[in-house]
Amino acid sequence: MKVIILLDQIQAGLGGKEKASTELGGKKLAMGAADTIDKTLKKKDSSIMATFFCGTEFYEANKDIVQGKITRMCQKMQPDVLLVGPTYDYSDFARMACEVGYAVESNSEIPVVAMVAQEKNADIISEYKDKLNIVKMPKKGGTGLSDSIDRGIELCAKKVKKEDTTEFVTKYCF
Repeated sequence: MKVIILLDQIQAGLGGKEKASTELGGKKLAMGAADTIDKTLKKKDSSIMATFFCGTEFYEANKDIVQGKITRMCQKMQPDVLLVGPTYDYSDFARMACEVGYAVESNSEIPVVAMVAQEKNADIISEYKDKLNIVKMPKKGGTGLSDSIDRGIELCAKKVKKEDTTEFVTKYCF
């Protein structure tokens, strides 16, 4: 399974809130938080083929451009799935992840899985839970991170194989 992951500037390892103006970019490797997920994927003969990153302030000022570029890049690169997050309890990142994920899934054949924590994100989850599969995950520093990553990867695999995800989503997603 070939995965593209979308991260904000913090999770990509490009800086903190002071770097929120980081423009949309990408690298053909696992960056920041994606490295942990890539290690888990490799145990399942899968990998992260690219990390897309964008500062949350840049995204907020350029939503249509960012959504369009990410959708077109996904169509060009043809991943099996787009993983948006893990966003933890960062609400600006959670909003970006859900909006971009929904745009990609609505405008391409590429399935999307989001990973978002309930804390600070209840309104975003409420808005997108019926439009996008959002795997439950802990807030930053919370317990259960490895379990939620495993579930996110499992849902990616199910969607790629076009399996019925109803029971899984009911149990592990919002």
